[in-house]
Amino acid sequence: MNAMSQIFAVLAAVIYIFVFPVESFLLRRSRWAQNFLSTPPENVPAVMMWAIPTGYRNLAVALGVVAGVVAANSGQLVVGYTLVVYCCANMVLTAPTMLLADLQGHYPRKWDSVPGTLAATVPALVALLLLPFGP
Repeated sequence: MNAMSQIFAVLAAVIYIFVFPVESFLLRRSRWAQNFLSTPPENVPAVMMWAIPTGYRNLAVALGVVAGVVAANSGQLVVGYTLVVYCCANMVLTAPTMLLADLQGHYPRKWDSVPGTLAATVPALVALLLLPFGP
């Protein structure tokens, strides 16, 4: 697995790991977290049943990326590539649903989802696109 692919895969994992506590623990307690996740305070109780499992799912996917990079660097190439490809593909295929929700009017302001969608999608996509270019 080439260095650039690993860098972008780990960057994607770091973003997901950072967002995990914001979604799962801070959303109810922090105005900053509510602004960061584009969730008006009055909507927080309604979204908590989704925010907590989503945060944990994001953590699991991020840890899968990290485990894949570690496995690839430990000589377990098939395991490493499989984990990185699966987890990054998961990020690329699921993160744009934020944009879909935005386009359907579920965000407080139109296009509020764009920064989050890009941050949750682009690093993983770049990692996947760079994978075929070898070490």
